[in-house]
Amino acid sequence: MSVREHHISWHCTALASSEHCVLIEHDDGFTFRGVVAAPLALAPCHIEYSVVVDRQWRPLYVAASIETPSLRREIELRTPRTGGWELDGAGASHLDACDDVDLGWSPATNTIPIRRLDLDVSESATITAAWIRFPELDVVANEQRYTRLAIDRWRYQAGEYEFELVTDPGTGFVLAYGDDLWRASATSFT
Repeated sequence: MSVREHHISWHCTALASSEHCVLIEHDDGFTFRGVVAAPLALAPCHIEYSVVVDRQWRPLYVAASIETPSLRREIELRTPRTGGWELDGAGASHLDACDDVDLGWSPATNTIPIRRLDLDVSESATITAAWIRFPELDVVANEQRYTRLAIDRWRYQAGEYEFELVTDPGTGFVLAYGDDLWRASATSFT
């Protein structure tokens, strides 16, 4: 199988952030690689991440780093073949119910349950995601609900948050997130 890449850039005026993400399709699954530039407490902040999922869109590995002039934080989350989750090399039983991951600073990981669930229009599903929060880089279990509204529209609900997502039907990438959050500013889907 030849490697295919899909690129997308997002901008979020409300968060003063920009992001570039590439989704790489390979024999064993898919890898998301991204970089974000955003302020953190008025300091420049640089975030890099990598997320690996299998061919069925089940998360296997996440690595992320946040860097500002005064701090650097890193996190690694994985699901070993024996099951469960490991956070920075240690068991993370508080994530046992999680079947997805959610990077709290990016719309990239919404693609994972959208592709894995593959719901028909008007169907809904509830998932539990290992939500990596920004800027703490701590991880909590977070119940989320996805409802497919149309071929290219989804309702995303998590706690008090509810947003409509406009997606590219081919890749599952979010093109618009709510009324005032992320918007795709450039795409290259092959």
